[in-house]
Amino acid sequence: MGSVIARSAAVERIFEAARKALTASRARGAEILALAQTRIEPIITVLGDNEQQLKQARAEDDAKWAALLARDEESDREIGSVCDEIWNAMGRPSQSIDYNLVVNGGKKVWTEGDPTKQPALMAVLAKNIRNSDHPKLAARKEEWAKRIEAKATAQAEAARPTEGSYAQVTTLTMQRRTLADALQVGLVRFKRDLKNLGMTEAQVHEIIPDMPSHGRGSDTPPAPNPAPLPS
Repeated sequence: MGSVIARSAAVERIFEAARKALTASRARGAEILALAQTRIEPIITVLGDNEQQLKQARAEDDAKWAALLARDEESDREIGSVCDEIWNAMGRPSQSIDYNLVVNGGKKVWTEGDPTKQPALMAVLAKNIRNSDHPKLAARKEEWAKRIEAKATAQAEAARPTEGSYAQVTTLTMQRRTLADALQVGLVRFKRDLKNLGMTEAQVHEIIPDMPSHGRGSDTPPAPNPAPLPS
């Protein structure tokens, strides 16, 4: 017995199966086409629109992240320079409590990790520099702190737009999964309609692709199951 593609399949495979079924229905006469237009065509249209919106949202998200990473790289260079200058000003000590109180575990503490959170860390670094009582840092510590703060401000401004673009991509991805699940239900019901017309299993799967499930695919996070469709 043939099988309609499983709901656990990747969105792309469900979308492809439904489009093939709709195309095949157009060559089978008005009655079969009408069933396809009722069961699957409206969802195909909405899912197609969602795909375009998601493609655009991902492109915008990529552009915003590229801008953030450029600012992050600039910040990392400035942090490295300031930390080196502080170390040089202290006389390049092999070990120094004063140096460690300013930079803690070293440059990587401030430059590695989530670039959206780095500006907050940089604010702490600037505060550490200002709070240092080391006499050899007194003349330049305000300059160093302001340099760190300037880069932190630029990076924070670049980070803010990524929050909205991430939310948009996440929402559209969940909607995409919901639509794909609904489309698979539509294919199952379309198959039932064709069987009710007296078509054999083989005849049905000349219209609806016979494809076993190969798993959900790369869509994350999965959306809840759709509400039941009208019978």
